[in-house]
Amino acid sequence: YAAAPAAIAAAPVAYAAAPVAAPIAGPVSSQFQAQDEFGNLAYGYQNINSAKQEQGNAYGGVTGSYTYADEAGVHTVNYVADDFGFRVAGDNLPVAPVYNAALPVAPVHAAAPVVDTPEVAEAKAAFFAAFEAEASRTKRSAQLGAFGPTAYAGLATGLLPAA
Repeated sequence: YAAAPAAIAAAPVAYAAAPVAAPIAGPVSSQFQAQDEFGNLAYGYQNINSAKQEQGNAYGGVTGSYTYADEAGVHTVNYVADDFGFRVAGDNLPVAPVYNAALPVAPVHAAAPVVDTPEVAEAKAAFFAAFEAEASRTKRSAQLGAFGPTAYAGLATGLLPAA
């Protein structure tokens, strides 16, 4: 133990800094939901392909929108559902063609009065003659007695004494 330790100096070695790998970013997405004690509701989500947000109230009304991407591009659709029905507006909805031609005009004819044929005139004359003959005939009527108009029904059922 008497010998002193020998000091050995190591030559300095230069180390290159290890390359730091950039963190790999995962898909970015988020979502939320909120509701209060009155029944109002809001929720939504967002990711790299689509997004949606919607709000609803205690009366059943809902408003919202969603966005998505496809081969034709990015599309956004807004909608409302309430007492007036469901209404939607979007840039991907079909649109009816516009008709720019002149409106057709119906021909106007002066209507000639209707003239009865001899057979129709004869049938009308026979009808009105028969009608007048029946109208001038004396009709029979029920004799109701002293009880008034409701007594006839009562007599027929036996509920009222006969007069």
